Amino acid sequence: MPHTDGDEVEAIVIYPSASSITSSVTGECAERLPRRPEPAWRLSWRRSPLLTREQALLAMELTEILRSAPIPADPAWQRARDIGGELGIDLDDASDTLRARRRERGEL
Repeated sequence: MPHTDGDEVEAIVIYPSASSITSSVTGECAERLPRRPEPAWRLSWRRSPLLTREQALLAMELTEILRSAPIPADPAWQRARDIGGELGIDLDDASDTLRARRRERGEL
């Protein structure tokens, strides 16, 4: 899913494997807890609840969307709302948490 920020286009790629899900644009990830039945995926920025693999993929998509700080008129914001609703994630809380983690990593 490409994101346009002014004239800049940033391609977003999610990299899923058997034990982790990472992103091309964010330092966040989802990791599968070993030897555990589903739900077994934990987000780096949200330790609980554990997620299924499908939910973890959606959560990583949400992470990428929120990184771009879309405005409510942006179609990405509606997608974020849909994912947040499905996963029970408050977008304001998630945005604040992700922004604080980026600040801690020196990305802001």
